[in-house]
Amino acid sequence: MDTSARYIDVDGHILEPSGIWEEYIEPKYRDRALKILKDDKGLEYLSIDGKPSLFGSGGTLGALGAMGQDVHPFREPGRIEWEAPELPRGGFDPNERVKVMDAEGIDQTLVYPSLGLVWEGECRDGELAAANCRAYNNWIFDFCKTNPSRLIPVAHIPTLDVEEGVKELRRSAKLGAKALMLSSRGPADRPYGGRYFDPLWREAEGLGIPVTIHPADPVLTYLYTIEQATAWWLFVQAGEHVKMQFTTFFNEGTFERFPRLKLVVLESGTGWLVPWLKRMDEKFRIYGYTTPMKLKPSEYFQRNCWISMDPDDEMVHFNVEHLGADKILWAYDFPHSDAVTEPVQKLDENLAPLPAETRRRIIGENAVELYRL
Repeated sequence: MDTSARYIDVDGHILEPSGIWEEYIEPKYRDRALKILKDDKGLEYLSIDGKPSLFGSGGTLGALGAMGQDVHPFREPGRIEWEAPELPRGGFDPNERVKVMDAEGIDQTLVYPSLGLVWEGECRDGELAAANCRAYNNWIFDFCKTNPSRLIPVAHIPTLDVEEGVKELRRSAKLGAKALMLSSRGPADRPYGGRYFDPLWREAEGLGIPVTIHPADPVLTYLYTIEQATAWWLFVQAGEHVKMQFTTFFNEGTFERFPRLKLVVLESGTGWLVPWLKRMDEKFRIYGYTTPMKLKPSEYFQRNCWISMDPDDEMVHFNVEHLGADKILWAYDFPHSDAVTEPVQKLDENLAPLPAETRRRIIGENAVELYRL
C-alpha cells in the first residue's frame, strides 16, 4: 500500500435491507413500494409495483452478495436468502462496512445500490419510480451519516419522468450527494444523450455533480430471453448497455450543449475504450457533419469524461498511455459476485510499473478532484 495516497473506491455497493422502501417511502406509495416477498413455493422475489421482477426470480437474489465465494449455492433456488448469514454484513450495516474498508486499506467509498440496479426497467409509473428513488436516497443518506468522512452517498436519480429526475437531483444535492447514478439501459430505451434529458444535464452541469452510468437491468437482454440467457451472458453483455448510452452523448451533441457536464463510465471494463474512441474519431472525419458535434469525440472525452477500472484490469497501462492518467478511476464493486478480493493489494500490484505520480492520481487524486471530496 502507498501510505502517501488516499485509496478511493468510486463504485462500492450495499445490499439494501428488504424493508427500507416500505419504511422510507411516502404513505401514498407504500402498498406499491419495492419489497422482497415469497411465492407459493416459499421462494423470494423482488416485487415491483406488485408484480414479480424477472431479475433473481425463484429465490436467487442472494447471489448479489456472493463476492469471494462459490456462487453455485447462491444460485440454487431458496438455498441462500436475502440477508442470510452467508451475505457480507458490510453490505447491510455501515459500521461493518467501515470495518471492511479498514481491513482492505480503503479510505473512502462512493456508495451504490444493488437491488436498486435492477428494478427501473420494469417500472412503468414515473411517479412511483421517483418515489422509490426518494425512499432509497433517504435511506442511503442515513446509512452514510454514520461515517460521513468515509461513506460517500451517490443518489439514484429516476429517469422515467425527466422532471422528476431534476427535482430529485436538486433535493439530493442539498442533502450531500456527490454524484448521481443512472441505470445503463434507461427507461423505455431512451438515449441519455437525447434532448429529452437536457433538463437533467443542465441541472447536473450547474451543480457540478458528475453523472455516472452503471450497468443495470440485466433482465433486458438482446438475442436471448431471460429464460434462455446464462448468467455468463448477462454479465458479459451488461457492459454493452453502458457503452451504447455513453456513445449517445456524442451522437446527440450533448457535450456541445453542456460543455461542463461530467460523465463517468462504470464497471464496463476499460479495454474497449481507446479502440472505440479511435473508431468514433475515424467515422467523425467522414460522417461527423450528420451529428451536432463540433469537436472530435476523443476531444470531448478528454474534456468531459472519465472511466473506472477494476483493481486487476491490466488494460489500464494501455489507457494511461493513450488517454492519460487523469481520466482513470478505480472501483471495488464490493460485495457483488464478480468483485475481486483484496482490491488494494491487486491495485498496487497492477499499478506498480507506473510512475508514482500516475499511481496516486488513479488511486485517489482523480476522485478527489472529480467528486470534490
